[in-house]
Amino acid sequence: MPTFLSIGECMIELASLGGDTMRKGFAGDTFNTAWYAQLYRPKGWTVDYFTALGDDRASDEMLDFMAGVGIGTSHVKRLPGKAPGLYMIHLDKGERSFSYWRSVSAARHLADDREALATAIAAADIVYFSGITLAILPPEGRKKTGRTGPVGAPGGKDGGLRSQYPPPPLAGKGRDAGGDFSGRGSRLDRASRLRR
Repeated sequence: MPTFLSIGECMIELASLGGDTMRKGFAGDTFNTAWYAQLYRPKGWTVDYFTALGDDRASDEMLDFMAGVGIGTSHVKRLPGKAPGLYMIHLDKGERSFSYWRSVSAARHLADDREALATAIAAADIVYFSGITLAILPPEGRKKTGRTGPVGAPGGKDGGLRSQYPPPPLAGKGRDAGGDFSGRGSRLDRASRLRR
């Protein structure tokens, strides 16, 4: 069965519902891509996610959410004492801005086990990662991924480094947003916010 593998960081998303009330979700550029790939995947394809999570309750909930929407989690490494990154969406007169807490995110260690990364990539037919994936890694982690990203990753690279990491707007709806990723050279556009 062909496999689409997305590599990166899924974070806890807090969005204001007004006043002091917040809505919790799970999102991130590469996770959103995996979510939409799973939603619109061609028949017979599977979608897997490669990341690192902690051993806390939020990591448990995130892992359950991934599995619950049909995203493969066999490449999710659990790290004792770690937790996922978190970000908050602020709204001011309709304009969104973001605050991030990701300096101790477990995903910063997703490339620590180069053998696990190489095995996951070798098993995939299409690999997707972003410039953000590389940007969150400490220098030694970036060295383990190769010069421009995961060694041997067959396409789907996004070299766009953004200073505040805001998610890009959704390019379209339905299959037009992601396209048919079963063809040679096709690519998935990064998705906007993951809405539950």
